[in-house]
Amino acid sequence: MKSNPFYYGGTIKDEYFCNRVNELKYLKDDMYSGMNCLIYAPRRFGKTSLVLRALKELQKSDNVKYVFMDLMYISTIEEFINQYFNLLAKNLEEPTDKVINFFKSVLKIRPNINVNFDVSGTPNFSLAMTADDTHQTFEDVLNIPLAFIKNDKKIVIVFDEFQEIINLDIEAKLRSVIQQHSNKISYIFMGSKKSLLHQMFLDKNRPFYKSVKHFIIKEIGSNDWLEFITSKFEKTGKKIDSQIINKILDITKGFPYYTQQFSYEIWNLTNDIADDTIFINALKIILEREEDLFSIELENLTPNQKKALKIVVAKNGENLYDEQYLAKFKIKTGSFQTALQGLLQKDILDKNSKEYYFQDPLFEYWIKSF
Repeated sequence: MKSNPFYYGGTIKDEYFCNRVNELKYLKDDMYSGMNCLIYAPRRFGKTSLVLRALKELQKSDNVKYVFMDLMYISTIEEFINQYFNLLAKNLEEPTDKVINFFKSVLKIRPNINVNFDVSGTPNFSLAMTADDTHQTFEDVLNIPLAFIKNDKKIVIVFDEFQEIINLDIEAKLRSVIQQHSNKISYIFMGSKKSLLHQMFLDKNRPFYKSVKHFIIKEIGSNDWLEFITSKFEKTGKKIDSQIINKILDITKGFPYYTQQFSYEIWNLTNDIADDTIFINALKIILEREEDLFSIELENLTPNQKKALKIVVAKNGENLYDEQYLAKFKIKTGSFQTALQGLLQKDILDKNSKEYYFQDPLFEYWIKSF
């Protein structure tokens, strides 16, 4: 049996990675120069894969250390402190006793450092602190990366799902501390909730206003996908016509997760040559798997938001305030405007200077099927 040459559902590595050559180059340059960057993109867009690939390429060729911290499930400042501290401690790659001695010399208030070993013998570090010590410990831990810098080392700190710090009441303090690190440390802020990130970084009354470079990643181009998918099929003794690939891209619009998912399923169904029947069967499989998630997302919308989605689909996202369509769907202008704003805040829709559009292309295709 041959292994499927496509992959989705996790971090994309090595041979499964399609293009992003320019983005990788620019991102590595920014990281190495100590730039702070904001990277936002919809879920399943491949931003984590891009950032991790850039970090690992830097780590191979240069004297770079990095810490990658996912904030999605952090609910208190104490959890933030301990998870960040644990990641920093592991990043030192030193014997446990040296790690502890190092941190004792760095932390001003000297909280107790606890070390627990898992079944594989890997140490996990945490801090025991009083409520009164929490805020000082938070600042001390944030400053620890500065102590890593020696012999021209480069440090990159990645905070994934960064918008979640809104719930921790640490936004101002975090900004206050890391702005003093200048270009000695590169901070990469990532997230999938564009509406919240815009509030954090574009509102002049918020601490992170104009504090980062906005690093934009877009869909992978059709030509790149055509070459990538065709070569993967050929290398595994199968064929796929460019027309089938174009049908995939008409639905996925170059969205990495879904393009890999379609390619994966079509490859599985293909013995020799992928045809229209195989494409239709793959589409059916994918829609069936995503239907529950899409149904829940639709159920969570208000009646007016559902009407607004139908108008966006009918008008292809342009010239939406058409009285004929508003009358057809029985929604008033003010209610329609409120519904659109709600869909933007829920990150179901996005907009540019010309149109409103769905952030999730497969969800759009599913909505159109009604």
